[in-house]
Amino acid sequence: MRPATEHRLDFCWLLAAAGGERMATDASEQYEVLVPVQGRCQYRTEDATVTLEPGQVFISAGISPELAYSADCVVWSVLLPGAVLRESCAQTGWFKLSECVRFNSNPCPLDELDHLLSLLRLVATETASGSRQGALFSHYAHVVANKLLSILQRNQPASHECAHTRLFERVERHIESRIKQDITVEQLAQFAGLSQRSLYQLFRQHGRMSPRNFIRHKKLEHVYATLMDPAVRVASVTAVALDYGFTHLGRFAELYKASFGTLPSESLKARLPRK
Repeated sequence: MRPATEHRLDFCWLLAAAGGERMATDASEQYEVLVPVQGRCQYRTEDATVTLEPGQVFISAGISPELAYSADCVVWSVLLPGAVLRESCAQTGWFKLSECVRFNSNPCPLDELDHLLSLLRLVATETASGSRQGALFSHYAHVVANKLLSILQRNQPASHECAHTRLFERVERHIESRIKQDITVEQLAQFAGLSQRSLYQLFRQHGRMSPRNFIRHKKLEHVYATLMDPAVRVASVTAVALDYGFTHLGRFAELYKASFGTLPSESLKARLPRK
């Protein structure tokens, strides 16, 4: 299944047609790079489902595995010769081309994604003009390959990423089950079997904030849900805040408004009446 909108750039065909570098026609020597621009796409490994969003990159050798796309998904599909990608990988010393890899668990910054897309559009425009300059397309192929690798913060085999994702999800469930307790970073690190430094790295990659801020945000989400749920009896905002460990009520109100755009007292007033 292909996405709703797909922009395709086939360097293997371009280089062969232009008589540039000699490229193998064997599918195993071709690599497809998918760059989501809009929507989501997913693929399954043996033990998990990996979701890709704009700013992430997926690469596969030969025939791509079956992916599922959201209805609004827009992607760039770039087919690169193995020789080109191998050269770029050798320069960076990153990964073996035999592996299917999901890059950067955190999406790259939007400005970097825009730069990559501008480069792809430039090559697509040159292709549409009917140019058949082998040296030019060879240059473009190497530039695109280097750009793809240079913008990525992480470059791990999918199985490695899935293991980290599962660990983060397990830690998140641990937090949820003890959401009203005072959870420390030290306790979380011990639960996860990680050093505190590794725990911070895990949360930066998957939670996009520090462990302490992640715990606090989860507590705020529970307070918000409690205040907005008419089925839950609430004595006062203060009682709910204290129940979730917020003892400095002024600071609590500031954090709540920063997260949800309204004061906790306004959330309580806005809840639907009980039926």
